[in-house]
Amino acid sequence: MTEPPGLAEARAQAGQRPPSRPVWGEPSPAAAEPVPLRSRAWAPDAAYRAEEGRSAEVVVLAASVAGVAHRLARRRGEDCYGWVSGLHGRGRLAVAVADGVGSAGRGGEGAQMAVEAALGYLAGCEGWGAAECEAAISQAGEVLARAGGPQAGELSTTLVVALVPGPDVTVARVGDSTAWALSAGRWRELFEGPRAGQPGGTTAALPLAGAASEVTQVHLGPGDALVLVTDGLGDPLRDGPATVAPALAEVLDGAARGHRSPPDLLAAVDFSRRGCHDDRTLVAVWPLSPAGPG
Repeated sequence: MTEPPGLAEARAQAGQRPPSRPVWGEPSPAAAEPVPLRSRAWAPDAAYRAEEGRSAEVVVLAASVAGVAHRLARRRGEDCYGWVSGLHGRGRLAVAVADGVGSAGRGGEGAQMAVEAALGYLAGCEGWGAAECEAAISQAGEVLARAGGPQAGELSTTLVVALVPGPDVTVARVGDSTAWALSAGRWRELFEGPRAGQPGGTTAALPLAGAASEVTQVHLGPGDALVLVTDGLGDPLRDGPATVAPALAEVLDGAARGHRSPPDLLAAVDFSRRGCHDDRTLVAVWPLSPAGPG
């Protein structure tokens, strides 16, 4: 819709910008700053990504946005996601989400390599359960270790992997990227989150030795979703039970039913909230019943 004449100029004089994102909770002053133009940019390095896919068995929606901190610094985001569907002609789906460690020099590269290695391994698996999830994570760690050599720590990344053969889902992870079950607007984290008062520290990550994986399984009822996220979304989901959690659940429900588009989901993921400036990635999966996702 075209703005009335003079409105843009009035905004400029008032130092205002057109609204670009919802505010859930207390707004972040950093999010109000214009994003500087990077000297170089190309599609694989885009700050915003959104897509969806549907088959006879599942609906998948994904959104990923570079955090405010990275965009203001003209840096690429360090999250990565991917999936492989229709494996072995049985409607199987493998999903992976990774978050490059911010203190590592090449964490974003490591995240992409880990996702590609894990999904490549799973694409060739005959089995489909906890052992395969853990093996995929181990494979990703080995690929990173070989690629990085003595400096493999610069490729450090978290990784969460899910196998969806139907309503029974297996999920494994290393680090603080996590998984949630979303049912009728209610969120349930599938792994143990940070404990109240727990001091901050270095998260477990690949390819570092001793980064043991955690594995869990969940049954999804009709209309339930599996949602994989990096900590840029996991943290605000936990500390925003009356703001982030219900607002994001509403958008996901509309997207699953075809009432919202992937760009709508992307706009929702790019919410403004004080203290939440990290990269954010979300991949949601709905196993389909004959009647659809709901």
